[in-house]
Amino acid sequence: MNKKIIGAIIALVVVICGYLYASPYIAINNIKNAAQVGDSEKVSKYIDYPSVRQSFKDQMNAMMMKEMATHKDDGFAALGAMLASTMVDKMIDGFVTPEGMTMMMQGKDLKDAAHSSQGASTTETKEEDQAEYKTRYTSFSDFEVVIQHPNDSKAVTVKMVRDGLSWKVNKIAVPMD
Repeated sequence: MNKKIIGAIIALVVVICGYLYASPYIAINNIKNAAQVGDSEKVSKYIDYPSVRQSFKDQMNAMMMKEMATHKDDGFAALGAMLASTMVDKMIDGFVTPEGMTMMMQGKDLKDAAHSSQGASTTETKEEDQAEYKTRYTSFSDFEVVIQHPNDSKAVTVKMVRDGLSWKVNKIAVPMD
């Protein structure tokens, strides 16, 4: 074979491998930029809503079961927990929306997302109030982003999976305290 063809093939392989490695960073940068300007439509392209909703439901149900276990002798607490678990689906469907996910990607608390959806919100954010992002691969097809808001000690963990040549958010773990 010609040396130019071999060189071109090697360069192509390096570019493809480089893109495969950088693709989650590109996706999270796109999500971060869209979230900072409040572009919920662009953020939605990177979210697998059924998986995210299910992950929230699992977290909420686990928290309620843990709380119910502490009040196992109280019948009213058990009844309240059972009623609350039926309301979890509706509640999660209400805040796992493009706007709610944009607020969460900005590093804001779920309470903040609920308050700002009720009132007028500004798209301006102070430089010191912006969330800090820490990223890492957990496997070839899994990527993790930890979003830490500077005013909050608790962090939101976003899990992403490879979706073809791009990435999608499939799980968001929030502190349930």
